[in-house]
Amino acid sequence: MNAHVLGITRRYSNPSMNSIAHFYREIQPAFLDQRWEQGFEIYYKVEGGEEDRFLKFTDYSPSNHNRILELMNGDDCQEFYIHENDLIRYYKEFVLQSLKDKLNGNETSLENIKQIYIVSRNILKEYFINIASTRILRHFDELVPILETQLREANLNFTALFGLLEKDPPVYTHSANVGILSAFLGIKVNMNPESVRELSLGGMLFDVGKKEVPYDIITKTSELSAEEFKAVRKHPAAGKKILNDMKCYSKNILAMAVEHHEKFDGTGYPAGLSGDKITPFAKICSIMDVFSSLTCDRDHRDLFTPLQALSMMKNEMNGQFDPKFLEAFIKAITSRS
Repeated sequence: MNAHVLGITRRYSNPSMNSIAHFYREIQPAFLDQRWEQGFEIYYKVEGGEEDRFLKFTDYSPSNHNRILELMNGDDCQEFYIHENDLIRYYKEFVLQSLKDKLNGNETSLENIKQIYIVSRNILKEYFINIASTRILRHFDELVPILETQLREANLNFTALFGLLEKDPPVYTHSANVGILSAFLGIKVNMNPESVRELSLGGMLFDVGKKEVPYDIITKTSELSAEEFKAVRKHPAAGKKILNDMKCYSKNILAMAVEHHEKFDGTGYPAGLSGDKITPFAKICSIMDVFSSLTCDRDHRDLFTPLQALSMMKNEMNGQFDPKFLEAFIKAITSRS
């Protein structure tokens, strides 16, 4: 089993929480936006000794945008970094505010939902790939209600919604897909807005425990040993702990993190729960987790179409899913409205 099978790219990194390095995130040229007038401090890394050091280079502003790009794209390919505090502020005061300004007064549309999806995926990428802190995840508190409203008012059919989702394997894409697909089904089975928001938020966050899986196991390209697979199986409990430690999420969201590998027939993990002992939120998350995995491209196989994935889930994974929710998802996918 390789890194892509687990849904995490080789860029995944998990610096020690005791290291200063986890406060800094490398900046790519596409990150710089001249519209961000407030700017932020740019750092460069000095390697050596027991720990890398990060020294301030300059203050980024629209006026020196082109000069910074020249340094990053030049022969030396200068690497620059942003501190997590500035990154959090950038997302709150610029990315989210720009999105809300764009949506304000506009009619609900597929394009609006696509923009929300892009921001969701980028936030998850910051968490899984670029920085260690869970602080970035709190931006979903503002983003998920916007997504729920847009999805409910747009009343999209599945084909339109599925068409805007990326099909690449990294865990941040997978989690964004599970979040939006869970909300879609919640709306289709007439859940109330608050429950749909919990479903969407839980779907975005259900796999956060994969951040705790050792890097050498995540990047291993050969088959995992029994001991290594045991480590992978710890990610649901790790995810629940991460979210519980944040002290801001409901029991339904925590259940999605810890129960998404439970199976309706009791053969799942970590607790071997079955039937009604598994929360409805986790049952939906489990369906979307498998469906998203099957419809994403992987190194070891081609992606499946939605109908191929559903056929496999219904006929070859008998007993894994709650039939009530699986049938509801099949109906939602095949419906023209």
